[in-house]
Amino acid sequence: MSCPAEGSSMSVSLEGLCVSVLQQGAQSPGGGPGGMAASWGGLGGVRPPLRDVGPERSRHGGARGGQRATTAAFGVRGRGTSVPGPAVPPGRFSGRTGSAGRFRALRSGPAMAAPRLDPELARQLFFEGAAVVVLGVPQGTEFGIDYSTWTVGPRFRGVKMIPPGLHFLHCSAGRAGGGRETGPRTGFFLSLQRREVRVLRWDPAGEAVGLAAAGEAEAFRENLQEMDPFLGPYPYETLKKWVSLTSFISEGAMKKLQPESGRICAFSEVLPVAAGRHTRDREEQHLPRFDAGCRSYAEGMARLPQMKPRAGTEIRFTELPKQMYPDGATPEEITRHSMDLSYTLEKVIDQRYASQPLDLLAELQFAFICFLIGNVYDAFEHWKRLLNILCRSEDAIGKYQDLYINLISVLYHQLGEIPADFFVDIISQDNFLTSTLQVFFSCTCSAAVGGTLRKKAEKFKAHLTKKFKWDFEAEPDDCAPVVVELPEGVQVD
Repeated sequence: MSCPAEGSSMSVSLEGLCVSVLQQGAQSPGGGPGGMAASWGGLGGVRPPLRDVGPERSRHGGARGGQRATTAAFGVRGRGTSVPGPAVPPGRFSGRTGSAGRFRALRSGPAMAAPRLDPELARQLFFEGAAVVVLGVPQGTEFGIDYSTWTVGPRFRGVKMIPPGLHFLHCSAGRAGGGRETGPRTGFFLSLQRREVRVLRWDPAGEAVGLAAAGEAEAFRENLQEMDPFLGPYPYETLKKWVSLTSFISEGAMKKLQPESGRICAFSEVLPVAAGRHTRDREEQHLPRFDAGCRSYAEGMARLPQMKPRAGTEIRFTELPKQMYPDGATPEEITRHSMDLSYTLEKVIDQRYASQPLDLLAELQFAFICFLIGNVYDAFEHWKRLLNILCRSEDAIGKYQDLYINLISVLYHQLGEIPADFFVDIISQDNFLTSTLQVFFSCTCSAAVGGTLRKKAEKFKAHLTKKFKWDFEAEPDDCAPVVVELPEGVQVD
């Protein structure tokens, strides 16, 4: 069987094919081109995921993805599979996550059946879609693309039928002796074109996959049909959800935000700011010896080495201002800018998004994906800070109404991916989300806000009230007295 030529009747719109997949609800017989294997079970790898990917913690402290899927072909069964046998319990894990403390893992939901594609449609997707060939991944490793994760089996060599566009590939090393524990998640964003083939190789030292030499891709492109039995189909059942979560992230935005190393890690690589391994190093820094007793907890904390991220490993988020008001501001101006963060938002936009403020939503989505799928807790903290600035900028809401209309759409899809009980932990700490959105909804009632934005905000508020049972009618915290720290030397008349 030969590959259809460019411009032939087989070379149809790939977007149209993707729409056909999403609309095809019938469980018709599956299969790749010519009846070749198109299921994950045949790879000794995995069936499509039992639940969407979400932040979860392994028992040994490493972050890992959502509920893992398994296959009966090699004696491993998962919850919700149609194969008889004991089900894997949907365990819950928890762990420390930065300064915010403990958070609950997302609960596993009902099994999600993968749509079986019509053979002819699968054949078209095979030739028109992209493919990622993954070589050398150890059995038991968790590998995923976008919103789906699987456990790698002995025949796994990659993913086929991938729609063009932005994708997030991620993996977690399995335990050498087997078991459910996995290592910290590592991943990267990748932009794929129609009919493109990318080759990845496993790096044993870094326990992650990385791009192979460019010449290898062409060789695999020519022999892709021979690789077909070893490639799992892209999980189209989660495509709509993935597109809704990344709708503003362009290839250019991705390249600006992704670390220079090209790798997004759940736990940052850190190095000491100053040498402190030897006694003489500590003496030069006027620090006590390691074996000297501590007289207080504060002294013990001060002795710990100061750490910084390894150069090139940080996600390149926009630096958010620490000072919310301009230099030389009067006490009255400091108070005003501390309550209405429009000045801070303007500084954020001027740094990177002056020509297109709407691109700020790409960074908000990027941060959310890095947390939700990549398990990067620092990305969640950045998402919260950026959302806080957006929602508390009353003057800017009237100025950038198109930005805020689209912000509501972004938040609608993001909050739909996190169950209500996840926010219980957040609310018990600082009531961040409800108070922030409460201020936002009060700002959209301003006369400066157009009818389109005001109506969309009202509908969104009603949706959140119904789903999470949140009360947005109480008096916002911002109406209470605000204590503002004045710069040194500034006095109130």
